[in-house]
Amino acid sequence: MIESVNIGENIRLFHGDCIEIMRSFPDCFRVGLLLTDPPFGVGNFVQTTGKIHGRGANKGRKVNWNESGPPPEWFDLVRRLATHRIIWGANFFNCFEPKGGAIVWVKGQSLPGKSEAEIASCTHFKKTGLFFLRWTNFTTAHKAETDHPCERPVELYTWCIKYLPSEGTILDPYMGSGSVGVAAVRAGRPFIGIEREKKYFDAALERISAVHAQGRLFA
Repeated sequence: MIESVNIGENIRLFHGDCIEIMRSFPDCFRVGLLLTDPPFGVGNFVQTTGKIHGRGANKGRKVNWNESGPPPEWFDLVRRLATHRIIWGANFFNCFEPKGGAIVWVKGQSLPGKSEAEIASCTHFKKTGLFFLRWTNFTTAHKAETDHPCERPVELYTWCIKYLPSEGTILDPYMGSGSVGVAAVRAGRPFIGIEREKKYFDAALERISAVHAQGRLFA
């Protein structure tokens, strides 16, 4: 069952399967930017990040949503729906754009077996952009706002939004705990987010609602 929540006039969050929901959008529907970080499909790992005593109830538990990346239909849908696209994990999906480039996030991660950087495909520039922000197990534990094991820093997505000259609505079909939505609202952009896991949908709803309310307070 699909659940949707509106926050103000320009934010809509969906709880449900992103392919099913994106199929329901009319053919004429377009967004300015798709900005998302899908499951990489590298296996259902055990969450071990967090403070010394754990970060949330998920520490030590396997996730159940990382067994595979997005299917081919997902890529067809987002190319139809979005004028510009930034898709993190592009090296796992080989989804680089023929006329686009890439973004590399240098994380400063030095632990064995952990990625030192992450790579996104990008539609607009036929070049490689670099973003530097330290995001190791230690910094994640102290800066993350939820217990999502793959929460990304809002600063990363704020940089991505500024990187492209796109205007209009931002869509994140793998919303997770809502970091893209927070960045979009702070940038004054309309936002559509989709998340399948109820606990992360609720976390995103809470975070994005708080940022929206704060913006109205100081408007």
